[in-house]
Amino acid sequence: MSAATLEEGPLRGPSFFLSRTALRALALAHRDRYGPAKPYPHVVIDGFLGQPLATELAERFPGATEASWKRRDHVEQAARLGQLQRKAFEDVPGVLRHLLSELSSMSFIDFLETLTGVQGLIADPHFRGAGLHLTLKGGHLALHADFNRDRFRALTRRLTVLYYLNPGWEAAWGGDLELWSADLSRCEARIAPLLDRLVVMAHGDDFWHGHPSPLECPEGRGRAAVAAYFYTAEESPHAPEPHSALWAPPRSS
Repeated sequence: MSAATLEEGPLRGPSFFLSRTALRALALAHRDRYGPAKPYPHVVIDGFLGQPLATELAERFPGATEASWKRRDHVEQAARLGQLQRKAFEDVPGVLRHLLSELSSMSFIDFLETLTGVQGLIADPHFRGAGLHLTLKGGHLALHADFNRDRFRALTRRLTVLYYLNPGWEAAWGGDLELWSADLSRCEARIAPLLDRLVVMAHGDDFWHGHPSPLECPEGRGRAAVAAYFYTAEESPHAPEPHSALWAPPRSS
């Protein structure tokens, strides 16, 4: 059973919404695998939205010339396109914008909390550093540990979610997400970027990951991924004591 339900929208035709019931069942089925995973907590879930919907999303994923991508070509990362949030995803097809919205929804956050045990998760509607990513032939992403704070909201990074949209992806093309040991001595997990595959992984300053080898996919193909990051707020000694609503006393007539 997939995590999405299809509904007929009044204006734009078929749409989908993440099912809170299906997501809870999915979280319960996978949560015992999340924490003990090596080299650090993570889980891989295949068939997340179901092949028909995932295929539609993949077909609508913008190509290299179909959106206002920002290209990165550095030692650490090359031939990588992203940063469509700079223009609020305005040239991204609606079904993909809807997916981004659903990844910030109550249903999905409840799913993540049940799966990981991390409570009080906060989504990032601005998708800073996240959103849609497309890596072209020859591109790579060096091993790295992710940034740890949302400095605009003073939040602590806790989880990374990756959802892949690559139909017919072949192993010879490379592009596996590699998870490395804390001392960078060995790769302990490889995750191919297959269509409709969801990856949830914890954040840590020595949680090394990337796809460091250049892609060998054909011209015109790319490694398509949707990324979302989740945070928690830290206790502050300056925070006011919590209270319920403050009611004004009745006014005398």
